[in-house]
Amino acid sequence: MLEALSRYIATEIKKADPDGPTSVEVMEYALGIKITEVSSILMVAVIAWLTGHFWGSLLALVTIMFVRRFSGGVHFSNLTFCVCFTTAICVIIPFVSLNLSTILIINACSILVFLVYAPNHFIYINKTNNHKYYKTVCVLVCAVNFFIQSHIICLALAIQAFSILPLWKGGERKWIRNWQEL
Repeated sequence: MLEALSRYIATEIKKADPDGPTSVEVMEYALGIKITEVSSILMVAVIAWLTGHFWGSLLALVTIMFVRRFSGGVHFSNLTFCVCFTTAICVIIPFVSLNLSTILIINACSILVFLVYAPNHFIYINKTNNHKYYKTVCVLVCAVNFFIQSHIICLALAIQAFSILPLWKGGERKWIRNWQEL
C-alpha cells in the first residue's frame, strides 16, 4: 500500500517535471522512506494515546528511529508491514516491565551487539566521513541507559540490536527497481 502511494506520488512529480534530474525510482525510494517514517509516528502516537502509554511509546519510537539511523538494520520487503511492525513494537514496549538486573543484562547484550555489528546497513551505501563514528553513537546511547535504567529504552535498543545481527538479508531490494540509481 505505501509502496503504491510512493510510486504514485513519484510518477505524478515526474509528470509535472519530466526533464527533472531525478528518476521515478529514486523519488519512489526517498518518498517511501519519508511516508514510512511519518506513518509510523502518526500510528504510534494515535494508538499509544488510546492505550494510555503515549510518552512511553514515543520514547520507544524515538529510541529505535535514532539508533537505527546509526546502526542500520534489516528491512522488511513491504513498507506497510514495516509500519505495522514498528507500531506494534513501540506500543507494546511500555507494557513490559523489567526489574533492574534484567535491564542491565539486556542493555549489556545490546551494547555488545552494537560493538560487534554496528553499523550494519545490509545494503551498499556511500560511507560518509562520519560513518566511522556510527558505532560510537550506538554504544553511547546504550551506555547512557546504564544510568537512566529505562526499561523502555532498554527494550527498544535490544530490538534494534537484534535487527543488525547478520541472521538475514533485508527485503529492501524487492521494491526498488534499479539499485544503480541510488
